Amino acid sequence: MTPEMARLFEQGRRNLLWFSENAERLGVYKHHRGRYVAAAGGELFIADTPEEVERLAHEKFPDEMPHVRYIFRENRSRIYACQRKMDAR
Repeated sequence: MTPEMARLFEQGRRNLLWFSENAERLGVYKHHRGRYVAAAGGELFIADTPEEVERLAHEKFPDEMPHVRYIFRENRSRIYACQRKMDAR
C-alpha cells in the first residue's frame, strides 16, 4: 500500500470513528432519515445524494477522505448471516 493510500484509509477510519461517537448527539437518526451524511474533519455534512454530500465535505476539507453513509428512512433491524454453505458432516 502506498503512503497516500495508507493516509486516506487512516482518515476514513478516523472519520468513521468520529461519526460513530457523535451521530446520536447530533440527532442523525432522528433528523436526517432518507438522506446521505458525511463525516470529515470533525464535522457532519448532509445532502440528498451521495455525490452532493461528498462534494460538500471535499469543499471544506479537500485533503480528507470523508465517511459517507445513507440513513435509511425507517429504523429496521438488519440480520447478517453467513451465506456460504457449511459442510454437514
